[in-house]
Amino acid sequence: MRRVIPAILFAFLFIPNLALSQDKYSTARLKFDTRFDFTGKIPTHDSLSPLSSFDGKYLNILLEGEINDKFSYNYRQRLILDSKPNYQSFFNATDWLYLSYKISKNFTISGGKQVVAIGGYEYDAAPIDLYLWSTFWNNVTCYQIGGTVSYKPANDKHSVGFQVTNSPFSTQSLQGIYSYNLIWHGDFNAFSTIYSLNRIEVEKGHYINYIALGNKFSINNFSVEVDLMDRFFDHQSNLLEDYTVIGNLKYAVKDKLNLFIKAGYDQNKAQQPTATFIYDRYVLPGTEHLFYGAGIEFYPIKDSDNVRIHALWTSNNDILQYHTFNIGVRWQMDVYKK
Repeated sequence: MRRVIPAILFAFLFIPNLALSQDKYSTARLKFDTRFDFTGKIPTHDSLSPLSSFDGKYLNILLEGEINDKFSYNYRQRLILDSKPNYQSFFNATDWLYLSYKISKNFTISGGKQVVAIGGYEYDAAPIDLYLWSTFWNNVTCYQIGGTVSYKPANDKHSVGFQVTNSPFSTQSLQGIYSYNLIWHGDFNAFSTIYSLNRIEVEKGHYINYIALGNKFSINNFSVEVDLMDRFFDHQSNLLEDYTVIGNLKYAVKDKLNLFIKAGYDQNKAQQPTATFIYDRYVLPGTEHLFYGAGIEFYPIKDSDNVRIHALWTSNNDILQYHTFNIGVRWQMDVYKK
């Protein structure tokens, strides 16, 4: 491992220079992104003991750029152990790695490993930026290999994309199950959206469907994100029984100081926990999970967001309840930019 990381750094630093010497349009941007936290859990029951530790949350390598005026690329690698030991793939620890081609001013196609196009602002956020989350977010397998066709009008305020990927429920190669995703990013100035319709194959011939509605309202220093997701299978008679709702209120006290309050609820009463075939593998039947918390973010460097300090409190309605306190720092290291 000590030899591998310097080799990776060498490649990232010097290969883009070779490309730039051959194509005057080429660009490259490389950075590292990481976060370290201290977490303490205070129990609400006398029978439980306090828990605490320091922990490194993420270590990401991000590389993106343009090959010429038509082709661009995006890459994010997590330096983690293989998270799917039973499903070996060259890209298991790669969040995304895809090539995009701009067909015209309005249309773009892309292929490779991508984020599965599901709506909602919590889902859209980078994991390193989240401190508390829904059951759905915590369990969803959100990166898959596939392709996307997207359209963006001349005003650049909206985009619509249709995507086909391997199903997030895939457990082996050549399984032949897929996810079909239609997503809309909308921008109406004070109101913006991330909406999607998703039809996802759980197993061959068995589908679960998502309607995901991410809404964001911005007024002066306030912003409110409201995510609504309904999940249902083809023969389900009781709609709105398997859903997630999330609210996230943010207030910018100053340019470098933010306060936030977030809460959410996951429920699945669409099936009995003892059902023979479970459709929702992320929010299991019988789930009734409430979570909530509040915190603060501070950016200490003027004219830069590369360093962020946070502190927060969270809790939930789990049977074994804890109050969780967390403080930490996230920093981004710009390694190369051309």
